[in-house]
Amino acid sequence: MSEVLARGSAAPPPAILRGAEILRIVAEKNGTPVKATAMSKELRIPRSSVVNICSALKEVGFLRVSEAGYTLGPRLGELGQAFFSTFAPVRNFAEYCQSVDPMPVTVQLGTLDDFDVVYLARHDGRDLISIASRVGGRLPANCTALGKAMLGSLDGPQLDLLLDTQPAQLASLTPDSISDLAALRAALVTVAENGYALDDEETTPGIVCVAVPLLPRQDIHHAYAVSASILRINATPERIESAVRLLTNLAQAVSGASSNTD
Repeated sequence: MSEVLARGSAAPPPAILRGAEILRIVAEKNGTPVKATAMSKELRIPRSSVVNICSALKEVGFLRVSEAGYTLGPRLGELGQAFFSTFAPVRNFAEYCQSVDPMPVTVQLGTLDDFDVVYLARHDGRDLISIASRVGGRLPANCTALGKAMLGSLDGPQLDLLLDTQPAQLASLTPDSISDLAALRAALVTVAENGYALDDEETTPGIVCVAVPLLPRQDIHHAYAVSASILRINATPERIESAVRLLTNLAQAVSGASSNTD
């Protein structure tokens, strides 16, 4: 066996995995410092191990430390910017939005990570509205138009593989969220037939989102979709139809160079 194959089959070092978990915990605090003791309890590892890993992450600029605790470091921003500047879907999304600026509605680009939507890019429209998502953030796929659009773009076996691992009762963000797995399966049939998905106040009260997946049909690891957010009082059938047309054009532009996205 070659050295490369041997390394590829080896288990990842525990410190690397714990370091990734520490970064996740700190990121989820949205700028609020996190104490080593709190991370030790959540990860169920000794506080001394957390401090050692955090010290290494601080040395490379991934974390900052103060008397209040740990926060994310500037090096992560540099790496994130480097990633997004060469990531075809994000680059194509930005170029298209700039070409039609001002965009009539706020649009977003997302991808699937397990059963979450991860938000990759956003371009605000003429009418600024408050929505729950943010670039780099994540929300449950069942609650969002982006998530339902991507799930609906999966073929049957891939969709079953993903849904079969989910609980019967799913996460809920508002009283209108689809939190029943059976109801979600039924809704995704309609999404696949229509070619777009709706979030009718399922993520944020007062906001309707429309989403269109990037085609051809995606797999679980390369699923993307674009969405538009509209105030509920303005979400007439005509406005939704107009948003679908805009998103269809945007999806085509974003997918133009997305055959080499990883």
